[in-house]
Amino acid sequence: MQTGHTFWFSGLSGAGKTTLSKSLAEEFLREGKNVVVLDGDELRNTISKDLGFTEEDRTEQNRRAANIARILNEQGIHVMAALISPTHEIQTMVQHVIGSNRCFLIHVDCSIEGCKQRDVKQLYANSIKQNEGNFTGIHQPYEEPINSWLKINTELLSIEQCKIELLEAIRATFNQ
Repeated sequence: MQTGHTFWFSGLSGAGKTTLSKSLAEEFLREGKNVVVLDGDELRNTISKDLGFTEEDRTEQNRRAANIARILNEQGIHVMAALISPTHEIQTMVQHVIGSNRCFLIHVDCSIEGCKQRDVKQLYANSIKQNEGNFTGIHQPYEEPINSWLKINTELLSIEQCKIELLEAIRATFNQ
C-alpha cells in the first residue's frame, strides 16, 4: 500500500488554495494515485455545518479536517486540504494531528489586495459592506506560516506555474 501524505494549503480567502489543491489532485489522479480534496468551504456545508467563525470554531474546523486527513493517509490516500488555517497555533495543531512526516504545509501567498480583486464569491465585498467582525484578513489576522514546506505566490505566478513549482518540490522531496 502507498503511503498517504497531506498537502495542506493555507492562505487568505481567494488566494488560490482550492484551485491549487484541485489542480494537484488532478495530477495525482493522472499518475494513478489515490487522492481526496478537503475544501474548507465544502466542509463548512457538511461536517462543520454547526460551526461559526470564532477562533474556537476555526480551530475545531481545522481539527476535524486534520483528523480526516490522518485517517485517509493511514489508508494510503493522499489528501489535498484547502483551509485558511489562520493562526500559528492552528497550523501547528494540524501538523501534530496528521504527523509531521506526512503533513506538508503550503503557504499560498497572495496580498489582501490581490484577494479582494479576485473576490469571485464576493466574500470581501459583503464582509466590508455588512461590517462583519470575523473575516480573516479584514477583521481577524492571518498569520503566515513560519515553517511552511513551500511558499507559492499566486499573485506573481499563473496557476500552471504554481502547479509546476508544486510538482517539482514534491519530486525533489520524494525523489520521484
